[in-house]
Amino acid sequence: MHDTLENLSIGGRTVRSAEARSSLLSIGVTAALLTSAAPQAQATEAVAGRYIPGIFAGPGAGVVPPAPGFYWGIQNAYYHGEAGDTVPFGEGRIAIGLEADMWVTALAGVYVPEQNLPGNWTYSFQFALPFGWTGATAELGPIDTDQDVAGLGDIAFAPVALGWHNDAMNMFFSSSLTVTAPTGEWESGDIAFIGLNYWTFTPAIGVTRLIPEQGLDLSAKFGVDINTRNPDTDYYSGAVAHLDLSMTKGVNEQLAVGGLAGFLYQIEDDDDDGGFADNHDGFRGSSIAIGPLLTYKSKLANGNEIDLTFKWAHEIDVDNRMKGDAVFLTIAGKF
Repeated sequence: MHDTLENLSIGGRTVRSAEARSSLLSIGVTAALLTSAAPQAQATEAVAGRYIPGIFAGPGAGVVPPAPGFYWGIQNAYYHGEAGDTVPFGEGRIAIGLEADMWVTALAGVYVPEQNLPGNWTYSFQFALPFGWTGATAELGPIDTDQDVAGLGDIAFAPVALGWHNDAMNMFFSSSLTVTAPTGEWESGDIAFIGLNYWTFTPAIGVTRLIPEQGLDLSAKFGVDINTRNPDTDYYSGAVAHLDLSMTKGVNEQLAVGGLAGFLYQIEDDDDDGGFADNHDGFRGSSIAIGPLLTYKSKLANGNEIDLTFKWAHEIDVDNRMKGDAVFLTIAGKF
């Protein structure tokens, strides 16, 4: 691949090599793969899904690191949301007044092997291993129910994640396919769960544009969550499209601040064989969220760099889903 050594300023910092640049941007790559980092509220069964607006937003969201190595990340996510309307739980069960708190910590990695692909292309393998806790309250018929559960979440991996960059290394493009397996804690009839009990396949593309002279990072990530049917409830959660946008401005060599916007739109009806979803026009959901973000880069004594990203996503307009707030704290680096 092309390896230019001319100086480049990113977020107020001068970078001299492709390896250093990719290390600076690794936090965006690591955070972007965390599809399973937080089981979030949207339309679909139990108004729960893989995505909340803003989860993929951040600097470097369109980057696959050009330099070989192992990039790691730890994402902590907290979400609180409420659904005032009725919520389907499969097998004809309906809940009213659902309110939930969710906390997930996901361990993630991006491995870029030694390679010599033509045309500035890079191949990587990505994975995420989540652990979490969920507490929920709702009315199930005449009974008020309060539950909580903790344990392993749904494991996600991307066997194919391709990246491209231009020779100037200020334009990046990525494409990936993430597979999320139903490995998490889930029980039929429960209102609190960590996993979702069905597979999800997420093709996605990302773009990052760096404007070094202004210290700007403009990034976008678009994907579609395609679900299988829940075998225990026979409920099919329709496909969901999502778009995350961010703009980040470097303040100095360590600190950058910015904003994010996230958009969710369900493009396919739910299906439960004549049940709740079919009687509610497919129960399609949508959501818009906005919020701030900041990143901080810390240099360790051994020369390695640790990147910290804090994000807050506040949902401002929702339909057929829970409405709430999500807070993310990501720690990332490179071995």
